[in-house]
Amino acid sequence: MIVGTLRRSDDSLSKGFSIMCKKLLIAAIAIAVGVGVVSGTRLGSHIRLRMCKAQNWVEEQIPPETEIERLRMELKQLGSEDARNYDQVARQQHDINKRRAKLSQDKVSLDKMASRIQDLRSTLVDSSEFVSYAGNRYKRSEVEEQVRVDGSKFLADEEAVKADEETLKILEQTLEQNKTKLKNLEVNRKKMETRLALLEKELARQHALAAQNKFSVDDSGYSKIQQDINKVEDRVGVMKTKQELIGESSKGPIHAAEEKKVENDKLKQALDARFGPIEAKKVAGK
Repeated sequence: MIVGTLRRSDDSLSKGFSIMCKKLLIAAIAIAVGVGVVSGTRLGSHIRLRMCKAQNWVEEQIPPETEIERLRMELKQLGSEDARNYDQVARQQHDINKRRAKLSQDKVSLDKMASRIQDLRSTLVDSSEFVSYAGNRYKRSEVEEQVRVDGSKFLADEEAVKADEETLKILEQTLEQNKTKLKNLEVNRKKMETRLALLEKELARQHALAAQNKFSVDDSGYSKIQQDINKVEDRVGVMKTKQELIGESSKGPIHAAEEKKVENDKLKQALDARFGPIEAKKVAGK
């Protein structure tokens, strides 16, 4: 009974697990279909825009110093891969060398086969029932069969050699490109490291300028006080002009003119004492 109960329990668990897997599969398909449908709509376009802005915002939060440090790490990692790259090119070179040697041997074998076929065919010039080849006597039909067999094999091998030559040419071009890339790897890394060093120096200079501006003397308060002094000075000037106008009105025009004449005479006397009196120019002939 216990065994039967356990078996029924296992069956229930298996069915439950199967149902759950089906539900998860249906949900995954629904999500995939939903993403596929949304991606081609206006809503999908807005979602992509938001994601792009979020990515740009995250990138802007990374300090330039941290980004320079990361790029240096990436360059160092690329430099550590040089050994693997050289190993790959060495394997390519070794494979091409083997292909060249095999192709050279195949061409030698092909030339020998072509010479043999020519010799066999030359024995069939006349119509004799028996022919002589390499010091031996053969039936004509045997030589013709040998020419047929060797000729078929020769034509097939010749096509294979041509294909191998084309393949070798392509592999050699790829090898030369990889050799050029190997030469440029270290040069490009040096250039990038130099650019990062220059960026680091410029960044330090900008930080120094920012710090200098932060601790510069703030004289903006003096400018404001100067403006306020000008305003008070203008007010006092207006008050003075106002009193002068009032004085002129109370004294009358005659007394005001007399006082003004007295002030002008005093000023003239002071100037004459300091610079000498003004003498009238004599007119010629008088």
